[in-house]
Amino acid sequence: MRKLVIINQKGGEAKTTTSRNISEILALKGLKTLVIDMDPQGNLTTNFDINKREVKTLFDVFNREVDINDVIIEKTENLSIIPNNIKMAKANMQFAGHPNWARLLRKSLKELDKKYDYIIMDCPPALDFSTYNALNAATEIIVTLQAEENSLEGISDLMDTIEEVRDDNEALKICGVVITRFKSNTNLHKGFKGVLDNYFGEAMFKTVIRDNIKVAEANQSHKSVLEYDKESNGAKDYSLLVEEIIIRN
Repeated sequence: MRKLVIINQKGGEAKTTTSRNISEILALKGLKTLVIDMDPQGNLTTNFDINKREVKTLFDVFNREVDINDVIIEKTENLSIIPNNIKMAKANMQFAGHPNWARLLRKSLKELDKKYDYIIMDCPPALDFSTYNALNAATEIIVTLQAEENSLEGISDLMDTIEEVRDDNEALKICGVVITRFKSNTNLHKGFKGVLDNYFGEAMFKTVIRDNIKVAEANQSHKSVLEYDKESNGAKDYSLLVEEIIIRN
């Protein structure tokens, strides 16, 4: 089973959109997929048209109030989600004294090892309790970035955190870095794509996610872009990205 963290500590880098769409496409390929909303804001949960106020979450699992299987919501035959809500914001204080606070998710996911082909974790834009738990539980990382200079802010801190987590999770590796909201008709984006290609080298995915209004419209409609408009550039780009992810196994 592959466990992928979608991450960037900066907001607005399309982490949730990427998590939503790659999980949907993996499921459509017949791969059993679980997507986990790790962000207390619960945007991914809302995107799946789930009322986040009325659900049990990993916070309840970590408190030993429910089993992890009890918080999984099946959306289609091959796609399920673990939702999240604002309760998870309490986790930093609630579990601060727990000796294994950063390994709670890893321990919980062991029950699911034979149940899924892929687990996708959508992280918050912060290096906090949720992100550390996701990194400790993951096998691979996907970094989302826009082709703009300020997108590199905090990347060195993120890379330092990844190295720190590797002391405890030696299997953790970078699957790839993907550019999102790419405007191919602007010199700014084309130029900075070259900067990112040089910075990350072979870690860069060949696929870029082009800026496409259909992606935003799909989010607004609580659908994946493939469901919303399978002929759109967004649907084509995310489908190509998933092919690359599968190949990089």
